[in-house]
Amino acid sequence: MINRIFQRIKNFIMNLKISVKIMLFYFILLIFSISTSSFLYQNIHSSIMSDKVSDVSIQNLYSIKSNIEATINNVNNYSKVILSSDDVQNSLRNSNIDLDTQRKVNTYLLKLIDAIPQISSVYVFDNFGNKYAVDKLTTKNWILDNVKKAIWYNDVVEKKGGYILKLNAGGVFGKICDKNFVSLIRVINDLNSQKPIGILFVNILEDSFRYSYEDMKYNTDLILLDEEDEYIINGKNIKNLDLEKIINNAEEKNSYSTVMKIEGREYLISYLKMDIFNWKIISIMPFNELSRESSIFSLIAFVVILVNGLLIFIGSTLIARLITTPIKNLLRSMKDVENGRFEKVDVKTGNDEIGKLRDGYNIMISQIQKLIDKLLEEQKVKRKAELYALQAQIKPHFLYNTFDAISSLALMGRTQEVYDIMMALGSFYRTSLSKGKEIITIAEELEMVKNYLKIQKYRYNDMFSVTFDIDERVIKFKILKLVLQPLVENALYHGIKPKGANGHIYVAAKINQDFVKLIVEDNGVGMSEEEINNVLTRNEKNDCSSFGIKGTVERLRIFYGTKDVIEIESKKWHGTKVTITVPMVEEEREDVR
Repeated sequence: MINRIFQRIKNFIMNLKISVKIMLFYFILLIFSISTSSFLYQNIHSSIMSDKVSDVSIQNLYSIKSNIEATINNVNNYSKVILSSDDVQNSLRNSNIDLDTQRKVNTYLLKLIDAIPQISSVYVFDNFGNKYAVDKLTTKNWILDNVKKAIWYNDVVEKKGGYILKLNAGGVFGKICDKNFVSLIRVINDLNSQKPIGILFVNILEDSFRYSYEDMKYNTDLILLDEEDEYIINGKNIKNLDLEKIINNAEEKNSYSTVMKIEGREYLISYLKMDIFNWKIISIMPFNELSRESSIFSLIAFVVILVNGLLIFIGSTLIARLITTPIKNLLRSMKDVENGRFEKVDVKTGNDEIGKLRDGYNIMISQIQKLIDKLLEEQKVKRKAELYALQAQIKPHFLYNTFDAISSLALMGRTQEVYDIMMALGSFYRTSLSKGKEIITIAEELEMVKNYLKIQKYRYNDMFSVTFDIDERVIKFKILKLVLQPLVENALYHGIKPKGANGHIYVAAKINQDFVKLIVEDNGVGMSEEEINNVLTRNEKNDCSSFGIKGTVERLRIFYGTKDVIEIESKKWHGTKVTITVPMVEEEREDVR
């Protein structure tokens, strides 16, 4: 049912005029082009936008990283100022501190944090259990009384004055106002003895890091993790985020971007690792924010494609008329050819494709006429060659000489030899006639050659010898009748007999790849180059003595459709070798072309 419908549609389209087909084709192409272009534009644009936004997102993370590092370095520099302060050094050396000393140190620290917005609080602990604390917000919620019991204490001591970063002082303090802070912790060494005399905490509220990314577009959320993958800054708008998967996907990479579906919505996730602190920065951007911006460009692109498509369709209509008008004129001029008159047509057009079509058609008419003339000529040559082949079978002098030999043998009472000649003669003509068949097996052709040579043996006694080299695989294949016998006859009469001495004829049939090679070779007087060319070229003025082999050459070329079917190798007074190369054919057919 479906095939029938498609067939009807196909037939309907095939019967349309060329102009309608062209316009229909362009219309379908236009629809397909607009659809494909829109689809490809949407996908390519989305892909390019995604790649560009990914690159920009990574660059933003690098910018945030630089801002965070700058904040940490700034705070670190101020921490060096604190630990080198004379008031701080003197107070930490003494186990007993009075209120004036404590007030003096606290005042110094308070002035310092007031001047530095990134620092929210500073805490200093000496080795005697005393502490100095200043805080912009409120006093911290103490969790651990003795900082020397903190798990990070040995790490900061091993730094020998260098700093470490810990979230919420590494467990010494708790959150304040539900906000995290990062503590820069370092040992304070005595400037004189270089021995540890205290611990310094400089605390940075998470809000100080938020300024680093507050200008990010597309409603982007940001997550900042410390070295233990604890949240320093947590994105407030995203829940159920598979943080472990994001970190694991990074593997050995410092940065990457990927698209991830969270709660049914797609997000662009960008990741950057901070090598110095081993922190991680993750940005989360909603994909619909990107789509909203790109949809405007998609609409503009669609309108442009549509307008271009309409212009193309209008242009195609004009082109269709420009093409089909001269074709119609050409068709009207070709009507005479349908009546059998092979006359050139005349259509007035330029030197374009239509003009070339006209010229090509006129050349085709000329070639057809030449082909007809050539076929007629080939048929004449073929009939002439076949006539000669038929005449060769019943040559009066051949029969006369044969019967003369038979008579002589009969008078001498050599009846067995008479019988053999008569049987050979009968078999020769029975095979050569072949009930009118033009194609016989190689075995039959060879049998005819053997009978012919047997008759000639009785006539010429020991004037020649024969060797047959036959591959038994070839005898089943078909071949054009009377191709070997004329070659053997030519070898005997025009090769060995003029030599005036005993000669030898070599007959072979072999397989060469997909072809059969038939060879007739003699050691007679040979042929000159001129004589070879005379045999291989079509020339009505050729000598009648060469017509036997020449007729065979023509019949082979016409039947097998190639000039390479026969090859003659000869040198004057050094014999002649004729090679016939034909395809392996087991079934009888009109020809093998």
